Amino acid sequence: MSIPVDLLQKLLDEAIASGSECGVQLVIYEHGKLVADLCAGYADPAHSIPVTPKTLFPIFSVGKGISATAFHMLKERIGFDYHTPVAEFWPEYACNGKEETQIWHFLAHSAGMQRLPGVDSLSPELADWEGMCRRLAAAVPAWKPGTRCAYHGITYAWLVGETANRLGTMPFCDFIDRELIAPLKLKGELTFGTTPEDEKQLAILDDRNQPGNHSKRFIENPAFLRGFIPSANGVATAGAIAKVYNAIVFGAEGVSPLLSKETLDNTTSLRRVEDDPIQDGYIWAKFGLGYVLPLWDNSLGDLFGHGGAVGAHGFFCRSKELAVGFTKNMITQTHPVHPLRDKICQVIGIEPLHW
Repeated sequence: MSIPVDLLQKLLDEAIASGSECGVQLVIYEHGKLVADLCAGYADPAHSIPVTPKTLFPIFSVGKGISATAFHMLKERIGFDYHTPVAEFWPEYACNGKEETQIWHFLAHSAGMQRLPGVDSLSPELADWEGMCRRLAAAVPAWKPGTRCAYHGITYAWLVGETANRLGTMPFCDFIDRELIAPLKLKGELTFGTTPEDEKQLAILDDRNQPGNHSKRFIENPAFLRGFIPSANGVATAGAIAKVYNAIVFGAEGVSPLLSKETLDNTTSLRRVEDDPIQDGYIWAKFGLGYVLPLWDNSLGDLFGHGGAVGAHGFFCRSKELAVGFTKNMITQTHPVHPLRDKICQVIGIEPLHW
């Protein structure tokens, strides 16, 4: 299909004019080529700073799909198996019912470790990587790993990240910077841990519809914003998100495809046991390895990606060869339903993504 760029820009502009959105970006690649690089609105609730293509937005859990991509790149480089027992490289973790945990359990949100271990989600201790890893290593899982799925909203950062730290030859944060961000020329457009320079370009969340919103309190805590919490603290442009998803399949200038077809087929296959039924209204239900698969039953594995707390998302549709990045800064009470996102999906021929 030919992407109707003018219609998409009109949708963005209308959302800003109506007040339903504050600032937004939308970037689309089709068949490996950039076809839409759009933005509208404001980077602040006072409407004093216009959004540009270089405006950074908090992307929250969209970072899980990006960091999972880096993890799979690491796997291809050093050759471990997703079924490797965690005890082989993180022996302290193999206790209190976690002895049979395998790598894939972390990636598929099946480790039974979705609860923060003795801290709340705004505790300063979240910025202490080693401390959080020690807490998780000593914790008791909610159930036998691999038997049920539940979204590991924040704990994913340390479970997957520490696995990469112990298996790789450099810290996972450095691997992401050197092997993903730098080759794709995304410095200043994607980061897990901001610098003062990044923060000059960072959109402010508009919480007028939900004062005191938890996500706003989280991301505006300097310790969290500047730390390394790849499940939740990423900031990016929509262009960076879309470029990563496009590069998974098509690569980029001077960069080969980030993942092989074999790896992509494997990581976008559903990981949910048959006797773990999906509850009504449960949106975080179908996972591959680090990627969310839509709830639709007719195309599992065709579309993969990840959404985030305020409404950003990134995905790749294999049958349509579309890579999409979307960012926003208005906090809405209808999350995970975002009317503008639904309209965009309709225009590009994708079923609505409520994740």
